[in-house]
Amino acid sequence: MFTEGHVEVDGVQVRYMEAGQGKLLVHVREADGLASTPADDLLARQFRVIALEVPGRGPTLERVVKRLGLADFDLMATADASAEAISLALAEPERVRALVLESPTAIRRDGSEPRDGDLERRLPELATSTLVLFGTADRAGAQETGRVYTALIPNSHLVFVYDAAAAIGRDRPEAFAEVVADFLERHEAFIISRTPTVIHP
Repeated sequence: MFTEGHVEVDGVQVRYMEAGQGKLLVHVREADGLASTPADDLLARQFRVIALEVPGRGPTLERVVKRLGLADFDLMATADASAEAISLALAEPERVRALVLESPTAIRRDGSEPRDGDLERRLPELATSTLVLFGTADRAGAQETGRVYTALIPNSHLVFVYDAAAAIGRDRPEAFAEVVADFLERHEAFIISRTPTVIHP
């Protein structure tokens, strides 16, 4: 059962939800995306999950986790929140044990310009073990975007989840939680190789 709380950072109220015990997993969402997903519920059986809502304007993720007193943790980000998560992993690699990006939108390869050109240039500096997930039913260009992430991030793995769109944790919660939990347990020893892999039903 997730319980809701909040913390004040730079005069801004940042909401979060927490459940579970064990290794800490911080799940970062874009603003107005705090409700727990079925995948969060499954992951909370193995991990202490804190789901954070990062404000559209205001404190950085780095300041929020420091205000919460979080020392080291695994970090997961969904969609637009991926840029904040990558920035934190770049700034404080000793704090972020592993990084999971669910349908990340920090960079794009769908014919539009990169969302954040500076962040894209810094991806080769990312030393954190990283798992990138996209759904096979995601937007056009998503699979190619996934390949760009893993080509740029040195220690990364790419997984496509079959029959899921961008909200993988809602569309295929069991498959999503299974692959994420395995990655967070193993990090560099993750059983899926750097070869793109599709997780079937």
